[in-house]
Amino acid sequence: MDKSHKDDEERALSLAALALVRSMINALESRGLLAESEVQGVFEGALTSLEFRVQDPAVGLARRIVEGIAVSHAAPRPGDHPAP
Repeated sequence: MDKSHKDDEERALSLAALALVRSMINALESRGLLAESEVQGVFEGALTSLEFRVQDPAVGLARRIVEGIAVSHAAPRPGDHPAP
C-alpha cells in the first residue's frame, strides 16, 4: 500500500472513531444515562490511558483529539439555553 493511501486510511479510521465516540457520549448524555461529571470522567480516563503508553507522535495526536473533543463538548451547543 502506498504512503498516501495508508495516510488516508488512517485518517478515515481516526475520523470514524471520533464521530462514533462523540455520538455515543451525546446519546448517553441526552437520555440521562451519563451525567456531565461522568462525561468528564470518560475524557479523563481516556487521557490517563494514553499517559501509560509509549509516547510517540500518534499518542500525542490521540491526546490532542481527546482534549479537543472534551473542549468542544463543554462549549455551548445550538439549542442550549443559558442557566437562569
